[in-house]
Amino acid sequence: ELRASAMPGGSLLRAVWDGEDPMRLHIAGSRAYISVRLHAAPDVAHVASEQSNAAAVVIDGAQLLYTPFRWANVPPPMALHTVDVDMPIAHVAFAGFGQGNDFAVLLTDRRTVVLYECGAEALQGNCPVESGRVRLGVDIIAHQIAWPRRDALVCLGTKHEAGDQQIVTAVDLGDSSGSSSSTHVLDGSTRVVRLVAAERPNSTSPLLLLAAADGLVLEATVDEAGAIDAIPLTQLPAGCVEVDAAVIESETEPDTVIVVGRTERNQLFVNGNLLSSVCSSFYLRRDFLVLTTTTHFVRFVPVDADLLTVTVSEEEDETIKYDETRRRVERGSAIVLASPLGDSVVFQMPRGNIETVRPRALVLAAVRRALDARKYREALINCRVNRIDMNVIFDHAADSLMADWEEFVAQVNDPDLLNLFISGLRNEDVTMSMYAGPKARVAVARPGVEQKTTNICRAIRPVLQATGDSRFMPTVLTTFMCETPADIPAALQMLAPLSTDERDSALTYLLFLSHVDTVYKAALGLYDLPLALLVAQRSQRDPREYLAELGGLNALSSEEYRRFKIDAQLGRAELAVEHLCAAYMEANETSREEELWAEFTEYVDAQEMHRNAIRLLSGHRRFADACILLGERQASKREWSQAAASFLLGGAHTKAVDAFVQAKEWRAALAIASEPGVGSAQTVHDTAVSASAVLAEHHLFLDAATVLLEYTERDEDAVALLVRGAHWAEAVRSSLLRQRADLVETTVRPGLLEAQAALLEDIREISSTFTAKLERLREVRATPLEVLAATGQPGEADDSLDNIDVMSDTTSMASQFSTFSATITNASSRMTGSTARRLSKKNRRKEERRKVRGKKGSIYEEAYLVDSLAKLIDRVRVHQSAVRDMNWALIKFSWLKAAAELQSLFAGLVETVLECEKFVFDEQRMQMRLDANGIPEPVPLEVNDQGLASQPKLPKPVLPTFAWKIDAICE
Repeated sequence: ELRASAMPGGSLLRAVWDGEDPMRLHIAGSRAYISVRLHAAPDVAHVASEQSNAAAVVIDGAQLLYTPFRWANVPPPMALHTVDVDMPIAHVAFAGFGQGNDFAVLLTDRRTVVLYECGAEALQGNCPVESGRVRLGVDIIAHQIAWPRRDALVCLGTKHEAGDQQIVTAVDLGDSSGSSSSTHVLDGSTRVVRLVAAERPNSTSPLLLLAAADGLVLEATVDEAGAIDAIPLTQLPAGCVEVDAAVIESETEPDTVIVVGRTERNQLFVNGNLLSSVCSSFYLRRDFLVLTTTTHFVRFVPVDADLLTVTVSEEEDETIKYDETRRRVERGSAIVLASPLGDSVVFQMPRGNIETVRPRALVLAAVRRALDARKYREALINCRVNRIDMNVIFDHAADSLMADWEEFVAQVNDPDLLNLFISGLRNEDVTMSMYAGPKARVAVARPGVEQKTTNICRAIRPVLQATGDSRFMPTVLTTFMCETPADIPAALQMLAPLSTDERDSALTYLLFLSHVDTVYKAALGLYDLPLALLVAQRSQRDPREYLAELGGLNALSSEEYRRFKIDAQLGRAELAVEHLCAAYMEANETSREEELWAEFTEYVDAQEMHRNAIRLLSGHRRFADACILLGERQASKREWSQAAASFLLGGAHTKAVDAFVQAKEWRAALAIASEPGVGSAQTVHDTAVSASAVLAEHHLFLDAATVLLEYTERDEDAVALLVRGAHWAEAVRSSLLRQRADLVETTVRPGLLEAQAALLEDIREISSTFTAKLERLREVRATPLEVLAATGQPGEADDSLDNIDVMSDTTSMASQFSTFSATITNASSRMTGSTARRLSKKNRRKEERRKVRGKKGSIYEEAYLVDSLAKLIDRVRVHQSAVRDMNWALIKFSWLKAAAELQSLFAGLVETVLECEKFVFDEQRMQMRLDANGIPEPVPLEVNDQGLASQPKLPKPVLPTFAWKIDAICE
């Protein structure tokens, strides 16, 4: 409505709609020009009530288009119901009390308010009916109205005689004449443009807000006596075209009122905080602020104290796999309303159509509310309808539900729903992985998640069985099948007490849950042949197969042997051995007994169930045979010590001696062989010779010689073994002890000279190799790393191989020219992704081989040289004891010159190693490795315990010392 008095000069000449912006109106007067941009003011229900119709109304002249979106989805310009009024309508206000479905209509005479009531019939979507009219006082010109209480109406307008003086009036609806009212005159410096009624939880009257053009928001209060007042509430940073408010309740602090406003420039403010700068529409619920953005998303922001400080980010968080706080919508979508307490949001699309969606955030909020109120059936149906993982039913409050299965089953009372719930269980806490809530929670693993499914099945099964209702038999079977692992035998045992029809139905359901072959094997495992036959008849197997199989089992006279055959067929070796052993023990005939024993030993050996056999035969006359059978199996695996013990347990002493010899336990072997009645003197002698040979084969020369010296007369062989092992002192001592001084001259002295010469040769070889590699290392470290890295890069193309035709003359070749290029592509640069990956793997393998070889001039040569020098130093350290022992022997025979030569040469090598160890290991440069494409790159830095980063280095080996040196030898 445009009045000429609103124009400066009091004259209005013309009004024209903008050609580009359909919501902008240009008004020209005799002395002024005004541009007015119109904004749609949604008239929708806001009261959070379970009986809310989620209704919206649209003013169309003298008609009111009414659509309850809870029951119908009708786009404008149509509506579910059309309410005719006797004159055009100026404003509509929904009730802020009760169920929030009633509304009041202000007519264009600015003095008449029509009240409409939605009774019980209207809850099903019927048309609202007029419940009364109120005539405002003659001194009031109302522009907007609000209906906060059933007995009070609030009007924003002007006084009739005061012109532009704005007032807020509270009208007592008990007086149909409207004369009983209270008026508050607003400050003339502030222009109030909107009267908003917002919900106040746990209160009989809502918040009344007066939004000014400059962003100031006032709160209008009406006391019990009907007196009205307006006080400043908050200051928004800019004037807003949409304003709403909510109350944040707190148990420890006073309640906080937040005011949400959207500006013409799509800025969304919460009090003074800029929440979003791309908001195209919003709706404020008690629990969520729902907003759409110009980036085509709908966002769900929790209404809490953080709303005053947070900012909605438009960047998608890649770390959150299931983000319930955002959902993509069609370009240009605008929120009409969100169900105040439901789970739906109504959007108006740019084409004009209406779409209702159920966002995951609102659905999960409804599910959580239902679970907190112990409305299990409602939560379960909501999950099923909206395809929410039903694990949230349990994971939301696991402890409370685990103690409330009786109520859960009683409420749901539907086998199909219970089957869906149980079959969908998995060992995962979805409140941590999928449905963490609008705010990220600290991931604290709940104990027992690994056995969650099994625990639930075992807890709910007795409750289902206690009902005695046969309808729940499929659910009971489901609990068995969903355990980890599935307990199919227990499920089959539940079929025994059922009638024929019930058993057939239950078996059909069980075969639906599991493969028929698995159920058949489980039935066999129960040794119930009739049940196995019943299952086999429902399979696709050839009757000639399973009838012959079951008939053969049924024909066996021994129950234990029948069970053995079944267990062997099912691969249950432990049970099979037990039943076969029982069948053998109950056999009466000797021939049958021997036949069963042969089968027993064959099966035990094939299945390697020897320990079970020993346990079952404990105290039986066949116990020794079982132990020997185990020993032979262990001997075949070269487990000689274990085999010897088994043979001893079975009384097979000869086999035990041989096993101890092979295990290099010569003392145990000779102790058994020397026992009276076990073996003769020749047996002991042969055992000693055999044990010595085995010990010498494994370079245990001292033990090998000891065996010969103690149990044989083969002194020459014993001393020769000591010489081979460089046990010089022991060789001399043993020779003299056995009064064989000739062996010192014939065996020890020549062996010592040969060993000294070999050791000298080895030391010289180590010294020359160490010096050569050390000099090469100095040369390599004198070369900069950049030069080494630029030499021999992997994957380098040989230019001489380009443009070589390797195709036959008859091969059809594609042109190298394209529509967008005029140059020939280099042949070596044409490479697909898979070819590049193949070349990358090939380069990586090639570089690994180069790294191992330490090719001269490559980037790996330095690391190769350091590693080689470390290995040489290890050899030097090992030689220390050998040099010391040999020098003692050389001194014994007065070969001082040879001892001096050996000590001098080795001391020089040790001195060289100690002098260069800092250069070799402490001055290591950057190491290289291959990247994903096979190109060398530096190895990343390592962080030590003190938090310092450093380049990783090859470890320093244990260095030799001079403790081996004999000071009496003059070099």
